[in-house]
Amino acid sequence: MQPRLKAFLLFFAFAALSQIFEPLFSWLVLVKAHVVDTSDLSWRPSLFIWFESCVTVAALVATWIVARIGRRRFGSLGYATNRAGQHLLFGSLFGLGAVCVLVGAIAALGGFSPGHLMMSGTRLAIYASGWLITFFLLGMAEEATFRGAGLITLGEAIGFWPAAIVLSAIFGAIHYFGKGPTENLADALSVSLIGLFMAFTVMRTRAIWFAVGFHALFDYAALYIFGAPNSGNRGGTAIDTRLFSGTFHGPNWLTGGPLGVEASWLVFPVIALLFLFFDRIHRAVRPVESPVGYDPPVSVQ
Repeated sequence: MQPRLKAFLLFFAFAALSQIFEPLFSWLVLVKAHVVDTSDLSWRPSLFIWFESCVTVAALVATWIVARIGRRRFGSLGYATNRAGQHLLFGSLFGLGAVCVLVGAIAALGGFSPGHLMMSGTRLAIYASGWLITFFLLGMAEEATFRGAGLITLGEAIGFWPAAIVLSAIFGAIHYFGKGPTENLADALSVSLIGLFMAFTVMRTRAIWFAVGFHALFDYAALYIFGAPNSGNRGGTAIDTRLFSGTFHGPNWLTGGPLGVEASWLVFPVIALLFLFFDRIHRAVRPVESPVGYDPPVSVQ
């Protein structure tokens, strides 16, 4: 079979399987087994952990099936283990740093007050670790879905950057149409561009681990540490069990309003800096010899 056609078929197989498995696993765990109370949809670690675990498992099972069908290694679909821990760590530092710079800029313009610690002791330890696990699972779920096998196979079919743009646009559209009436184009655009940045890290590292760490700590810092609101939480409020009682105030272009800091106009220069710094520290590498047993990918350079 022609390699591009084969890659295109593998992409559609992954997309179809992941979209079948995700609601199926969620129904089995959350509805049938009723492992957590789903009548209360307020944001809390227990609800997220179970749901994002279902999404992650769905994407991983779909990836495993696609790897078997395509006769290729599982790791070649975005899960290479070489330097995985290092990439996860550096991605986490990038995510944390990006939010600190963004919130710092908002604060410098009078849009953020840090407040005080919301809790201490055992309760602090429980929620700090609970939200950290939550956001790592969320990062894994979304990166496995959008930047794992889907990006790799579609990139082999139509070229890496066209695939990255298509999937990042879908990523932004899901946020725009799926998070309620307060959503705006600035937020959807920033989400799409952040998705494009994470795709860029997959191209350079040949795995999703940097993107997972970045995604996890970006959300953890924005929503838990700094207490930014999010339109997915009761129409645009901060999570109740956040670390600080900080408040955002001022025009929506500055703070992002109920959509959170990712909708602030200041996020766009931060995204540009992310591309610049990552490109500087992680230069493009020469293609490696393709393992026996699957078609080599189309050049992404």
